[in-house]
Amino acid sequence: MLEVEFNGKEDFRIPSGRPAEMIIILKNRSGNKEKVGMSVESDLHMKNMDLEWRLEIEGAAKEKIDLLVTKDENHVVTLEAEIPKNRNKDIFIRITSPKASEIGDYAVFRIGVSNNVSWSKEVKIMIESAIIAVKTSIGQEVHVARDIAMRAKIKSIKEIYAVLAPYNLKGYVFVETSRPDKILSLIRGIKGAKGVVRGEMKMEDIRHYLTPAPAVTRMAKGDIVELVEGPFKGEHARVIDIDEAKNEITVELFEAMVPIPITVKAEAVRVIERGDENGTGS
Repeated sequence: MLEVEFNGKEDFRIPSGRPAEMIIILKNRSGNKEKVGMSVESDLHMKNMDLEWRLEIEGAAKEKIDLLVTKDENHVVTLEAEIPKNRNKDIFIRITSPKASEIGDYAVFRIGVSNNVSWSKEVKIMIESAIIAVKTSIGQEVHVARDIAMRAKIKSIKEIYAVLAPYNLKGYVFVETSRPDKILSLIRGIKGAKGVVRGEMKMEDIRHYLTPAPAVTRMAKGDIVELVEGPFKGEHARVIDIDEAKNEITVELFEAMVPIPITVKAEAVRVIERGDENGTGS
């Protein structure tokens, strides 16, 4: 009796040049050695149909199978595996997307197992962008982001889709790309760029940087602020009231002859000292 267990995802979303990995576990529950037939069939959908996918299968045969899959060849791979009685055999499958593939390209691989049972699994691999974090010198984030974007434009690297320097994150810049392998060479020589953080992120990992909380949520009554806009620019004041619905705060100027409350937008001030509602600084 043969049992088949699939360890992996059926829907991979990866940047170009990255592998999708899975394990097929063949379990022989009989008292006899079993011969198992396996097949891997590919169905490619790409803007450039001349690109090659790489298919690696390890554990099924004595030697590792390493093939290039294109529109013209290796669309169906068949092989046989032997499983000793009452033993398991792990088949490792790695499918690597072409480095030059584009967002929206995808491939479907149908994996089949035949013996006294018939088992199949369809795995879809879709090319999408990834977020790469670039380390920078503190205070150089905006300059590094600008230079990355400019260099990508000059070099006509169309796989760089966006560059982000979050105002509330120091020492890092995010680059959205479908070609993570190009980032290290792209930043080489850019002043303030210190390297690339290993690994990739998804958009949801940085979404909170794209929609930061309103400025008013970062303030409290009693905070000491400096006005950075309007007729009182440069003056210091204390926060005496907060209206989160309108994103406004009410302050009292320190230098005013008469303490008259002034209501301003939260973005019109910057906090210079944390305080408390009793009017003392931290």
